[in-house]
Amino acid sequence: MLPANAPVLMLAIICAGLALGLGTGGADAQYRSHPPIRPVPPPATRPMDDGPAYFVDPARGNDNAPGTKARPWRSINHALEQLGPGDTLYLRGGTYSERVYCAVEGLPDAPVTVRAYPGEQPIIDGGIAEFQQRPGAAWRPYREGAPGEYISTRAYRNLRDVVGLFGDSNIGLQTYWHAMDLRAENELWMPDPSGEWAQAPVYCGPGIWYDRATGHIHCRLAHTHIGNPLVANYRGVTDPRRVPLVIAPFQAAALFVDLARHVRFEDLVLRGGGHRTVELAFGVDVSFDNCTIFGGTYPIWAKNTGPLSMTNCGVHGNIPPWAFATENSLYTYTPRFYDPYLRDTVPQYLDLPLPAYDRTTAPKLKLPYAEALEARNIARLNSHALLVCAGAYEFEVFHYPYNHDWEIAWCEFTDGHDGIYPAGREIRVHHCWIDNIQDDGVYLSSPSSGISDEVHVYQNLLTRIGSAFANHSRGGPEGEVYVYRNVADLRAGVHRNRPTPENPEGRIIPLQIYLKHGYGLLGMESNYWYQNTFIAPASYYSYAHMTWQNATETARRRSFNNLCVYLNRWPDTDLVFERAGLGAHTGDIVLDGNLHWCPDPAADVPEDLLATARTCPASERMRAQYPPGWDARSIMADPRFVAFRADPTAINDYRLGEGSPARGTGVVVPEEFPDPLRPTAGSPDIGAIPADAEPLRVGRGGRVIAGQHEPEP
Repeated sequence: MLPANAPVLMLAIICAGLALGLGTGGADAQYRSHPPIRPVPPPATRPMDDGPAYFVDPARGNDNAPGTKARPWRSINHALEQLGPGDTLYLRGGTYSERVYCAVEGLPDAPVTVRAYPGEQPIIDGGIAEFQQRPGAAWRPYREGAPGEYISTRAYRNLRDVVGLFGDSNIGLQTYWHAMDLRAENELWMPDPSGEWAQAPVYCGPGIWYDRATGHIHCRLAHTHIGNPLVANYRGVTDPRRVPLVIAPFQAAALFVDLARHVRFEDLVLRGGGHRTVELAFGVDVSFDNCTIFGGTYPIWAKNTGPLSMTNCGVHGNIPPWAFATENSLYTYTPRFYDPYLRDTVPQYLDLPLPAYDRTTAPKLKLPYAEALEARNIARLNSHALLVCAGAYEFEVFHYPYNHDWEIAWCEFTDGHDGIYPAGREIRVHHCWIDNIQDDGVYLSSPSSGISDEVHVYQNLLTRIGSAFANHSRGGPEGEVYVYRNVADLRAGVHRNRPTPENPEGRIIPLQIYLKHGYGLLGMESNYWYQNTFIAPASYYSYAHMTWQNATETARRRSFNNLCVYLNRWPDTDLVFERAGLGAHTGDIVLDGNLHWCPDPAADVPEDLLATARTCPASERMRAQYPPGWDARSIMADPRFVAFRADPTAINDYRLGEGSPARGTGVVVPEEFPDPLRPTAGSPDIGAIPADAEPLRVGRGGRVIAGQHEPEP
């Protein structure tokens, strides 16, 4: 069922596509930087509400006025101090250059509403105003730097750092940790010929660097030259005086909800955040409807909040289309070897002997010590994750409540290093589109021990992601996480590895459906995987796309009726249940009713794949709880989709066609496992979409259809 305002949203997005375009080529006459990749829907025409109404206008308002339509206020922050239960604040069109602090008090039957005036587009922007409003005066050429480098005309001291976007297209700027990378001519990831660093200085596209010593911001918008036809290079203006930039201090938040109760945000655009663009701290009964958020490091950061509703929203990170996961990854995990502290504050460490690398004493150090000593991070402040549920600490005054009672539906989460972290109690994420995520799409574990329970991730579409789902072993064993009726279509890859001298095109690849981080720490939540359609490459240990693996002794794992397509090969039988278990044989694990298929006709079909699963020691051990044993009703067969090609540009239809062996051959899923498409009688179909169902629609207004490589305009 589509949301009630789907027709309005669909029309709005069609208009947006016509007005703004969806291209990824060079700059055009309308956009001086780059055509938008995530266009903002046009102004909403939602009718005005009943009840008391107040108005804000950033161009003609006055905070000494009464806030009427004829005499509006100027600033949102001033207006929020005047509101009470049942009031509606209408934001007239324009950019509000302020960081909104919201602690309003509504009532359950009389909420406070902050929304756009019908037909107008307000933008709440936490960035520094002059870089948008007066760019010609905000910058001057920096002759001492690289060609095309500019410096801010005035100093902005003690900001910690800055994060930015192009103001015309909302495409992200790189935040460089070192001037050497901003100024580099080299665009390849390679060893430093000088031997001073592990990596040579590398330019990763238009970006900014904050000089903490002087307080000045440096900017360079030089073009990129990635030799891969799948990568959009930057071809826009190179003079920041000719294009508006959104540059936000590290601690700037466009919206901070601080113990606000019963408040609604509707039809807004929010951007210009640094570390957090929208921060929720102890929000009570908060909703966002048809809001678009362009984020900095974290577009949404939430703690102690609930109930929370997000519907028809777009949440977009600032990873630009010419960037790769290589430069947006963290390379050192210990302060002894953590750039920049090592070189700036403890240079004596350079003379210390290097102990042998030991995973048990340094489990998070990615590089051997000798390399980590010289490693550095390149652009870590670009969007790490799109929605983060912050952890809790015992000594906090507001340790409780955890995030709770969330519903996130018909939303779009795009363009981050990681996607969403839906941690808390009674969290539901459904009918969302999660796209273009360089690493983990949906992180299923909580950031602190034992605070995730009754997390439901269902009927979502995941595309262009490194790992569709991930866990870690720090979440604690108490929680229950349900993953069902999702389509993870990883035919198309993501920008994983920056070009090197040996591979000048870089690597644009998909990775896997599921990945676990960490090594046997506290444990993890119980995960129940059922009725999903998973399409991704396979490696030797990818049986059932790894949904059964890496469980801990305290957690349950179920994998029922998943339709597993292995794009490139079948998993190997002689290794899957022995070498790839990583402790899984000790867990409470059951898998059955899954369909396995490799569409590559050249792939060798293993004759003993299911037999190996059915007779392995773990299957025998689980017969006390699940008498049929593992995979008693699993099959190897072509599912006969209505339409399928492995080509990532092909339009597929993941419903089950006539004669599909997946029809009615699944196992009956336990009643305590929720399922919106559970059959009233008999065995269910295998996969996310039953044979008689409509194609899965997700995203704003249901505009994205599973199997299509482009959303509807």
